[in-house]
Amino acid sequence: SCWMGNCDGESCICNDGWSGSQCDHCDGRILLEEDTGWLSDGLGNYATKSKCSWLIDPKNSSSLKSLKITLPLRFFFHEFTSECGWDYLYIYDGDSAHSPLLATLNGIIYSPDQSGGYRPEIIATSGKAFLHFYSDVAYTMSGFNMSYSVNRCTYDCFNHGVCNDSQCICDNGWHGTSCQTQTCPNNCSGFLSKLFGQWQINSTGLCNGFWSVSNFNPISISPRASYAAALIGNLLWVYGGMEFGSSRNQDLLVFNISSQIWKPVSNAGSNLYPQSRYGHTMIAHNNSLYIFGGKLTQNENSVDHLWEFNILTSSWTKINYSTDFSQVTNGTSGLELSGHSANLIMVVMFGYHPLISYSPFVYEYNFITKTWIRPQTSSAGLIQLYGHTTVQDESTNVIYIHGGAKNVGNSLEISSSTYSYNPQTRCFTQLKNSKQPRFLHSAGLVNGVMYIYGGNTHNDTNESGALCYSPSFMAYSIACNSWSHLNSTPDSINPSRYGHFGIVVKSISQSISDNIFIFSGYDGMMINDVLIYQPGNCIAVQDKNRCLGKLRYKLHRHEGNNHHLSVLTKCQCKAIQYQTELSCYWNTTHCIARINNSSTCLGDNLVQTPNCSRAVKCADFKNCIQCITDPECMWSKTCIEYNSNETSEPCETSCADLKSCSNCLKDSSCMWCQSQYKCINTNSYVVQYPYGQCLEWTNKNQCPVYKCSDLKTCGECQDNPNCGWCDDGSYTGLGVCMDGGGSAQYEVSSEMCPSGWFFTSCPLCQCNGHSSCDSNNLCINCTANTIGDQCQNCKPGFYGDPRNGNNCTKCSCGTKAVSCNSQTGACNCETKGETGRSCEVCDTSNGYTGNAAGNGTCFYTLLINYQFTFNLKMDADDTHVTKINFKNTPNMEEDVQVTFVSTQMCDLHFAVSSVTTKNLPESILYVENTTDYSFTFSGDRLKIGDPGQNTTVRVYVSGFKTPTLIKISLLQRSNRLLKILLILFSSFLVVLLLAAVTWKLKMMYDVRQLQANRAVEMAEMAARPFAAI
Repeated sequence: SCWMGNCDGESCICNDGWSGSQCDHCDGRILLEEDTGWLSDGLGNYATKSKCSWLIDPKNSSSLKSLKITLPLRFFFHEFTSECGWDYLYIYDGDSAHSPLLATLNGIIYSPDQSGGYRPEIIATSGKAFLHFYSDVAYTMSGFNMSYSVNRCTYDCFNHGVCNDSQCICDNGWHGTSCQTQTCPNNCSGFLSKLFGQWQINSTGLCNGFWSVSNFNPISISPRASYAAALIGNLLWVYGGMEFGSSRNQDLLVFNISSQIWKPVSNAGSNLYPQSRYGHTMIAHNNSLYIFGGKLTQNENSVDHLWEFNILTSSWTKINYSTDFSQVTNGTSGLELSGHSANLIMVVMFGYHPLISYSPFVYEYNFITKTWIRPQTSSAGLIQLYGHTTVQDESTNVIYIHGGAKNVGNSLEISSSTYSYNPQTRCFTQLKNSKQPRFLHSAGLVNGVMYIYGGNTHNDTNESGALCYSPSFMAYSIACNSWSHLNSTPDSINPSRYGHFGIVVKSISQSISDNIFIFSGYDGMMINDVLIYQPGNCIAVQDKNRCLGKLRYKLHRHEGNNHHLSVLTKCQCKAIQYQTELSCYWNTTHCIARINNSSTCLGDNLVQTPNCSRAVKCADFKNCIQCITDPECMWSKTCIEYNSNETSEPCETSCADLKSCSNCLKDSSCMWCQSQYKCINTNSYVVQYPYGQCLEWTNKNQCPVYKCSDLKTCGECQDNPNCGWCDDGSYTGLGVCMDGGGSAQYEVSSEMCPSGWFFTSCPLCQCNGHSSCDSNNLCINCTANTIGDQCQNCKPGFYGDPRNGNNCTKCSCGTKAVSCNSQTGACNCETKGETGRSCEVCDTSNGYTGNAAGNGTCFYTLLINYQFTFNLKMDADDTHVTKINFKNTPNMEEDVQVTFVSTQMCDLHFAVSSVTTKNLPESILYVENTTDYSFTFSGDRLKIGDPGQNTTVRVYVSGFKTPTLIKISLLQRSNRLLKILLILFSSFLVVLLLAAVTWKLKMMYDVRQLQANRAVEMAEMAARPFAAI
């Protein structure tokens, strides 16, 4: 079946903006013009590398524009699940990506199988919306399914009111922009808030804490995330932060806690003020606000700026400070931090640095001398965090740190660790682990308890329950060194968030606890509310039984919405045991908190004595730049103690120093953000762009074109959410890609587009100016040496980019190749081992030598009496190879036998070169169309091995196609041993003959001697007297 297309036989013809065998995945741009409708990424999990856009421009509502009436456009999500921090749906309030940004949705926001939960609704007040979905090359999830309508109230007023012109008119007993908050009953003496569908009365008689929620007043104040806040008196100051759809004229805000009214502090009339930023810190000191570091929202650059705002004169001063430590490298300061923390005494901890990566350093600022120092700290190991929280106990000055993102190996890991830091001893102590990792959360310290709220808890890419935006609430008891997980949740439409900030507002009454204010935050959108938490106060409990019982009262709603405090007598009140370290206990005469006395803590969580004698060592540093930042360390493959006898190795270029995509992608640890034109480390992507600022990234070998004016076709142009196509009117596909939106381009006047502006579709005839179209909009006979369905490629033998009217150029390869790279013109060398644009260089790195310039060529040098195998594959290196050459210069005066085997028919040419031939090849034999052949070079005739001739045998193999397998060997058998054996055998025969002759002579001599002796004996016998008878 074809989901978003039509069947054509056994295949699907997809509608515009859809692809896949069943037209079931979004791909491209889609125009929706109905007043109500739906949109989705498709069936099942969305595809990798998705780039889909929707322009919603309702026709009926647009007819009201002549009356200057604009009806808002509302989106309602039925499902949204994507990879947290990587795959984003961008929603803009207008007809393009240049319109104000409303949301960058990612993570598991709402899944149909979850009960209840938050189902976000988004309002586009312009009456139009542009949406763009991007997914990366890795993990995919089920995606999103959403509907939209014109002139509908948000959340349908939660069924507690009537929708009138997109505004909720709430029923009695309810209030809020969507009638989401129940009004406190009349005559309430305590604070009444809704909690899990029940009423909880929190008056001075109970010890459990409670939440309250309020919207911005006025509503025009821009919500934000990763801002900084500080308290002076009853004024809460907020500076900077990441904002969506803002004109950036509200960087500095002040909130009057008494009146609960926000007021922007204008920079009008002053030319000196800090640039907009986020991920910075701000502290209050002597009627001044000090703003340090962060990333500029304009260009995402980290800065080391320190600014002072004097609240008495409302003036800014950029402080020129000094440091007692050296720069990192290339003049880069080690203070260019974001996601760090700062406390009242201006102790700055950790954060992310573009070169150092996750910073392990602590910095201290002296307000009098205007000097930064980097003290030597001690801890059980190297601590380096981003997006952690710190709170300072004013009674001891000890700083408590929790959570944060860190680098483990080459991966990002979220921490659940807790530490304390003593600024006096500069010593870190590891405390109880919360077991719940998070970063970009908030923290507030009240009465010895550190309250942790929200944050990003996503530590993996599966649906394990780790959320991008968490509503979890925890408390850490300093005295007990223990964690408690609190069930209390603020009555906000969506309490889940990260990037918010918690600040403690002091109470004027001992019987009322200090409050924790949490302003705004991010949950895919910037949240427009203020959360206030008032912890319980045991001192307020005067009754021993209540104190010992640790009672928590809940009042079930009664008698509809007509609540009075008097209904307590008519309602069922329920007491709940509340046994944690946060409980109260009776101390003889009064009720006090268990946390104030470590002897009453539950369990055994004693803090171990810190090892303050162990300073951070050089071996603790994980990268070269961290190492050389410490003057006592040096880099030699690892970080070691400085030694004047050792040579320090230079650091490799960091990702942040690589300013082009091509250089960036040469390093496997780097990735390129195309929309920001920045190279970043792969283990820092989520912390560098926590709000979806990078619209597209790559870590492959190819750098896609991103700038509108560099995109050559309408289809490529519309892949970029910032661009549209301006047709030239020739009806051949020629035009210009420009920045623009649904209504018009933004760069030039409309007269530049005689055939119209194309934003959600393309002109029917797309021939790149090299052909016209027939009645079916198919290109007829591509000209100018082009081919392809849209005349988009050069013919073989030509190269160039013929798109949008450009020309093709004939390849200049001579006899070295018959074709060239169709894009660059580099010759597709036919001889293995030849390389270079014109095949003029031999690939010496792979063993090929020779002189390939001109008509020369390259050879692979074979070894005698070895077999070599060459597997020529049909890949990028060997696709065009049809020839390979071999050679060897034997040093023995013997024959050389060549044995050749191939899986394809080849032509062989055997030749020699020597001094006699002036080192030019002399042909010996040609053999055609063979797969198996043997040949012997005559050693005597060719004077092989003669030092004066330097004879080289050559074998030229040609006429094959890849893939093929070639086996070749050169054999040379020596006769020297046989000659030696013959000489030895001959000598042996001579010796044997001489021995035989000598023996014969000796025998003859012995016979003659015997005869002579017998003759003598006969003579002597004849001479005897009795010899005669």
